[in-house]
Order: sequence, then C-alpha cells, then structure tokens
Amino acid sequence: LVALWRPRVKNAFNDDLYMDVVHLLRLAKHDDTVGAVVFTGQGDFFSSGADLKGMAEKLVPEEDGRQTLRKPTGKFMMEMLAFPKVLAAAVNGPAVGIGTTLLMHCDLAFCSDKATFWAPFSRIALVPEFCSSCTFYETMGLAKANELLLLGKKIPAQTAVQWGICSQVLTGCDESGDPFHPNSIGSRMCREIDARLLSLPLGDKTGRVFVELVRGSHRKRLVDICKQELLKLDERFDSGQVLEAASQLSFGSSEKKRSKL
Repeated sequence: LVALWRPRVKNAFNDDLYMDVVHLLRLAKHDDTVGAVVFTGQGDFFSSGADLKGMAEKLVPEEDGRQTLRKPTGKFMMEMLAFPKVLAAAVNGPAVGIGTTLLMHCDLAFCSDKATFWAPFSRIALVPEFCSSCTFYETMGLAKANELLLLGKKIPAQTAVQWGICSQVLTGCDESGDPFHPNSIGSRMCREIDARLLSLPLGDKTGRVFVELVRGSHRKRLVDICKQELLKLDERFDSGQVLEAASQLSFGSSEKKRSKL
C-alpha cells in the first residue's frame, strides 16, 4: 500500500512526488515479494492534481521548449504504463487532474463515497493528459468523456462507477485520514487483492500474466498517445497559450490563486 503523502497541499503532485513514485515502481518491479501496488491518499484527498505553487514561473514558455516527456511528469507516466504487475487505486477522496487520469491505467480502482473526480484541463488551455484523450473515450463513450474533458465537469463516486472510472464504491471505511488504518479503503482493497488473487497458488505470477495480456497488449499504443498529448501540451506552453489563458482566468481570492489542477 502506497500513500500519496503531501497533506499541506492535498497530495498534489510536484517533481519530487512524481520521482518518488517512479523510484518506488522501479523497485517494486524487481522485488519478488511485491505482487501488487495499491495507491491511496493521506488525509481526506486522493490527490489535488499537479501542484501549481509558483504558478507564474511554471507557465512561462521555456527557452529550449518545455519537453515534458523528459521531466518528472513524463517519466512518471512512462513508468506507470510500463509497470508489469498489478496496479490498483483506492480513491479515498477527491481526485483532480492526474489523480483522475492515472486511474485509467490501474488494473483495479475502488473509491469511497467521499470521492469526486475532476479533470479541469480546459480551464487554463491545457490538453487531455496521460492518454485520457483515448482512455476516457474508450471507457465511457465520447459524450461522457467530453463532459469531463471539454466541459470540466466534476462527478461524484457513484457516477464514476457508472462511467467505468472505478468498479465499486466502498462504504463504511475509516475516515480518520490515516491511509494505513485497518479499515481504510486502502487496507480493505489490499486485503481483497490478497484474498482473491495473491494468496492463490502462484497468484503473483498469475497476476503478471493477466496484466501483460490485458494491459500489455495496449501498451505501445498508449505510450504513443501519451507522447502525442505531451507534445501538444508543450506546443501550448511554448506558444504562450497556457500563460494567456491562466492570466485571464479568475480564481477568486489570492488564496485560491494557489489552487491545484
């Protein structure tokens, strides 16, 4: 069980967190004692998305081009797409931006009834990220995908299940914010994966075989799509479109200007 742990910013992803997850996945890939990786969040959020602290600096076009694929964000995406074992997510609360799009690459995803899902990329002229231009459409159909992507609609847990983002809502989970509490959604998911898969004879090897057949067969196409999205994202940053859109967007108070996407 892996907890995203940046409580002061609601588990927002910055470069350090991206690289922490990259290193963890690399270690888990080669560790025979690990049969599955389950992500959850510390506190009341799963993740508030990309950390936009120092927002103005991040949005300014870079002299040599943005090249997001080479940055921690791109490395995280490539590592997650290549992971050969069972990946799962126990969504304990709101999932924003990358917190939602990464779920489409998990073999299993459960959520609590406190979870919401939001991909507000159009607000500041970004692009669909982490293959969501493909995964959302293939999972829920064009119209629903565009409610999330084009219109930036936020949806509750039950709708996320109906639209195929998660498979079930777990109720009655611990709400203390401790991701390792025995009754947290993450702990409950770990027990279910262990009971129904990893405790079986050769369960860990079976998991790898299933992952390779189900997820591995689409890997090359998803990597290509992810790279295309990142190139388009770089174009929008380098042209100044993202900075222009962000400068015209009203976030409300100065405190809200540090909101996460």
